[in-house]
Amino acid sequence: MQGAKVCLRELTVDDINDGYLSWFKDELVTEYLEARNLSHYDAVNHLLVGQETGSYIMLAVVDTATDVHIGNVKLGPISTRHATSELSIVIGHRDYWGKGLATEAIGLATRLAFDELGVRKMSAGVIEGNSGSLKAFERAGWFVEARLRGQYLLNGTARDRIVLACFNPKLIEIDEAEPSA
Repeated sequence: MQGAKVCLRELTVDDINDGYLSWFKDELVTEYLEARNLSHYDAVNHLLVGQETGSYIMLAVVDTATDVHIGNVKLGPISTRHATSELSIVIGHRDYWGKGLATEAIGLATRLAFDELGVRKMSAGVIEGNSGSLKAFERAGWFVEARLRGQYLLNGTARDRIVLACFNPKLIEIDEAEPSA
């Protein structure tokens, strides 16, 4: 998938190098991530399990101007029964933060899920306080669907999980009214 600023391509074992692994050792990058201090073995194994099972897809986010691998998008778990998928993203290369690249990558991955995988609904979770991710999803056309109070512990402090969603406009109509309690 090609965008103006980034492209998405299949993540490969060759992408999992020292630079890649350093993202998951960086305290700023991992502040809101579950994945931290990944070993080479764990990262490769995670990639291969997704490829073997088809339950999720790992994509490299590549800056088109520099051809540098700057982050990842994960589509999944993918439920073919319900035509749903989750999306998670990390821009691990901090030199590329704040440039709208995550927003574009989210948009491209969403389009891929909708157009190629037949997904009708996407969802994502953002830990309260991660304003950069929240803004990136909202700018990509996603909306806040729910807030799960105290879902996460971040440095010993309970934080909400903000659930974002996006519906495939070709497969479902959305009632824009507020959901009833």
